[in-house]
Amino acid sequence: MESSKRLDKIILLPHKEVNGKQDRSKDDYEHKITLTNSGGPANLIKQLERAGYICPENVGVQISLLLDTQVDRIRALLLEGPSGCGKSFLAKKLAEITGAELICLSCYNGMPLNNLIEVPSSLGLAKAMASGNISNDELMNLGILSKVFLMSNEKPIIFLIDELDKAEASIDTFFLGPIQDGKIWLESRPPINAKKENLLIIFTKNFNRKIDDALLRRCYPIRMNYLSTDLEEKILAKHCSPRIVRNLVKVADIMRNSSGSFEFERPPAPEELLTAGQFIEKMISWGIKNYEQFGYVIFRILAKNEHDKAVLEHMLKYHPDFADPYCMDPKSVRINEVYKRLGFLVVEGVTSSPKDDIQS
Repeated sequence: MESSKRLDKIILLPHKEVNGKQDRSKDDYEHKITLTNSGGPANLIKQLERAGYICPENVGVQISLLLDTQVDRIRALLLEGPSGCGKSFLAKKLAEITGAELICLSCYNGMPLNNLIEVPSSLGLAKAMASGNISNDELMNLGILSKVFLMSNEKPIIFLIDELDKAEASIDTFFLGPIQDGKIWLESRPPINAKKENLLIIFTKNFNRKIDDALLRRCYPIRMNYLSTDLEEKILAKHCSPRIVRNLVKVADIMRNSSGSFEFERPPAPEELLTAGQFIEKMISWGIKNYEQFGYVIFRILAKNEHDKAVLEHMLKYHPDFADPYCMDPKSVRINEVYKRLGFLVVEGVTSSPKDDIQS
């Protein structure tokens, strides 16, 4: 029985033939990833890449350790990093390669917290008022956390609690007991036990607030960041002109790594750079050669709130990598000249000598 369980976790790939004989190399065996067996970091990273997520080696090692180490509580992962660095995408791809069902709770400021465990049923209350004969189960509906624990008894579940730090800090306490004990206590019915090996909870957060220390002790934290320049260019270049991608990533890297008067609240993510690159390609295909128009469109993709628009405008006027060295008074530069400058930066080397158009 035990051996058959182990065999279920292995997929046999076609054997290679060497000199007419079948040869089984290490690559012929690929471990099927489950919530309790990653097959090792190399296997996890390879399958995530096939699913469309490029996983840094250190992240792959940490996730493999979390999956493969047996613990007597619900396993919880905390992914912290800037918006757009791929935290939620990683959770979705983990669900895809493990075969787990993904349940997502998106947190927001002011969200009600008392319905995470159970919530009064409007239909049940109406029925009680009409007939007076109703059970406790009908009066209360299970909240999302209770439903997830119940579902884990039937199948593997990844429960994604996205942007935890957008909700009030009191939400953290709702997860303390359930993670530690694998059990949820209810008023309307008996407690619900989770099947611990079938459940992985993934929290994501930006930098809005600190997480409660008690919850932090129950989670394995991973600090995430944007992809390296080379890797980001490699990924985006599959879907867009490599030169346009290179230009956009150069601008984005400066935006992400600047501070002080050039600090952005929400630097551009890879998906926004891809959108910008595809827009540029489409405009070029339409025969557009107005670099102010290029810059106007891209400006609004790279900077989406009023603060970041002001910072980007300031950066294009004053930052040493962007500023015009022949301009003696950057304050006097009008916004249409800023758009032209950005337009030149993103299409440099793509169209024929845009520099003359920029300076005219």
